Parts: sequence; C-alpha cells; structure tokens
Amino acid sequence: MAGQEDEILSLCSGIREYKIGKFEEYHDAMEGEMEGCLVNIVLFGMTGSGKSALINTIFQSLGYNDSKQAVTQCTGREGTKILERFVLPGNQIALYDTRGFFAMDIKEEGELFRILFGIQRPGDDLTRGEESAQKAKAAGQGAHRLKRRPLADQMHVVLWVIKATDIRFEKGQYSEIIEYVKEQLQEAIITVLAVITFDDEVHRMPNADEKRENLKQAATKVTGSVLKNVFTIANPLRGEDIDPAYKKCVLKLMEKALKCGERSIKMRQNKRESPKKENRLSDSAASNLKYPTPVEHEDEPPIDHKCKSLP
Repeated sequence: MAGQEDEILSLCSGIREYKIGKFEEYHDAMEGEMEGCLVNIVLFGMTGSGKSALINTIFQSLGYNDSKQAVTQCTGREGTKILERFVLPGNQIALYDTRGFFAMDIKEEGELFRILFGIQRPGDDLTRGEESAQKAKAAGQGAHRLKRRPLADQMHVVLWVIKATDIRFEKGQYSEIIEYVKEQLQEAIITVLAVITFDDEVHRMPNADEKRENLKQAATKVTGSVLKNVFTIANPLRGEDIDPAYKKCVLKLMEKALKCGERSIKMRQNKRESPKKENRLSDSAASNLKYPTPVEHEDEPPIDHKCKSLP
C-alpha cells in the first residue's frame, strides 16, 4: 500500500509541476512557436461514454477538488454544445471536452477534424444542423481543403473514451465508423490513448478479469492503440473519493498523454521541415501570427470513405 501511495504522490507531483519540454527537445520549432504552447489533449467518444466525468476525475486525481476549472456542461437549447477547454492550474496542459458522437456521419466527422486541427476554437458552438453539414462538405474529406492553424493550436494527443458497458462497442459496431478517422490520426502523427470507463461495473461481473481483458483487446482494434495505451478507470460519483487504484491509472494516463503529446509536436515539426514539405507553407497565414501555417494536405485523400451509421 505504501508503495502505491508513494507512486501516486510522485506521479501527481510530476504532472502538477509539468512544463512543456520535459520529455522532448524542439530543435525544429519555428521562431516563437513554442512560446505559450500547451500540450492539447482532446477527448472524443460516443455520447454517454464519460468524457466530461473523466476530466473531473483528472482534476480530482491531481488534488484540484475545489478548482473552478472543473467541468460543468455548457449546454444551451437542446442539441447544442460548445467546445470547452480546461487548462490545468499552474502548468502547460489543456484538456478539450467535445460533444459526444452518435453515428460519425458527415457532420460529426467534419466537426471532429475541425477540432483536431484547431479550426474549431474553444467556445465555438457545436450545433449539428444544416450549417455544420455545409461546413463539413466545404472542408472536404478529413478537412483537407482547410488550412490548418499553427501547430500550437492543434490537438496533440487524443483520449478516445469508451463506455465498458456500451453494447455497440461490445458487438464491434464502432470499428467501421471510425476507421477513416483512425487512419487520418495516424497520418497526422497523433497518438490515440483508449480509455475504458465504468470499470466498476465490469468489476462486479462474473469473470471480471477476462471481461476486462477482452474489452482492452477490442479497444486496440477500434482505436488503433497498442495494448499498453489502453486504460481502464471508473469515474467516482460526485462527492466520492477516487479508489487509489483508479487514481494511479488516471495519473499514468496523463503522464502517457504528455509524453505522446510532446512526441507528436516534435515529429510533426520534423515532418514539416522535411525537403518534401519545405516549400508547402501557407502563403495566406493570418497577419497576426509569428509563423506560417503548414498546409498538411493539398490533395483529396485517396481513401474512398463512406460514412456509416450505428443502428
């Protein structure tokens, strides 16, 4: 027990004191690019998977129980939500809470890529109506027609949150609908960490260990994560303490996210500066930017992608 408590304290201290550059050196950064840069961690997942609750669990695990930064759903009328950003106090970590997905149709997929590449900004309305469909259509597959914002504004690592008891996941119905997203994340050099929530319900099932292992294996197939990048947690109810085992898992998740986020920034800077890319910088960067915006995709992606809906 003492060993676990010491590890939790060490992990917690390291994350609370985190500054970007802890895990990587950025020799390929443009002038001014790293000034004020945060590691941007975005949470995606189907509706009801526990994304917002996970952000609260992260704050609680780090000892920010009374923080005003904790998530309160900013919903307006039915069917609307805004993109929310939560910066951990005193360090260089930002968590992005997104609207849950239902079917990953053209509106949802377009929204995902606009968030991923920094085009959709914190506070933006994520209403999914005709306007969002037109935005997705105009942006093209994987938002390839849009000029991406500076790397500091883009997402650097994805937490794909999956509810353990979601029957659609258990039956393998997620794989096809996010296959294209998974491929584009790999192309963009963005690591996906899979987070399986509601593990407390799994714990009460017969053969819980076997069930948990099957869920983790399924998560690797759906998200493309390697097994060591799959985490199982239970978000506590409001006012409850976090089980130390889950707290340790959440802190390890955050440490891994920071390492992967920094690696993504470094590798994307390196890729941008390669001979193939050196002459492919945007000539229409916003005048208030200190450095130009890379154009990562000039041509239509070769994948013939058709959106699929969950039953």
